[in-house]
Amino acid sequence: MFSKRPEPRSIASQLVRLFTPAAALLLLCGLIVFYWIVVRHAFEEDNSVLADKVDALQGNFEKGSGVDALAADLSAMGQQKSRSFLVRVLDPSGTVIWQTPRMEELLPASIFPRPASREVAVPVEYRNAGKSFALTTRHAIRNGQLLTIQVAQDRSSDEKVEREFGILLLIVLAGGVVASVAIAITITRRGLRPLRQMTTRSQASGPLI
Repeated sequence: MFSKRPEPRSIASQLVRLFTPAAALLLLCGLIVFYWIVVRHAFEEDNSVLADKVDALQGNFEKGSGVDALAADLSAMGQQKSRSFLVRVLDPSGTVIWQTPRMEELLPASIFPRPASREVAVPVEYRNAGKSFALTTRHAIRNGQLLTIQVAQDRSSDEKVEREFGILLLIVLAGGVVASVAIAITITRRGLRPLRQMTTRSQASGPLI
């Protein structure tokens, strides 16, 4: 017995099979680039905000009335519901002068990077207790003393937004694939309609003698 040969695929189905992956790939590449641009922009904006905060703390400390004024400013910042910044000040011997409440539990002083030789330094990423932080260190001179300011920026909410944004893009990709299939079927049917009409007329007229 001979096995039954599979029927050849129609032109329409072949066109749909070719068009759908191509459209999905194009959409995927566009969404990846879009996601990278948005995340990169958010990352650079966070770094800029962190640098501005460190500059402000350094300037206020060097021009202010000392540790008491800085502690009052940081205490006010630490009492906010959203503590996006955690700050610690160390004296030349490494002793903590002031720090945001509970900062030692999340971010010990030893994990912070050394102060960079340049003012604009790339922050160090650190994770603890399910949270993500960007860490940076800056020196400040007060009354002839070289003190150290450690600043951490809580970026947990940014990571959540990035995940939700990624899920949204995946949903858009899935919807785009479905739409690509529907568009491919519609265009293929309309494009091949004249060919089907010619075939139907040819079969209706019968074979030529």
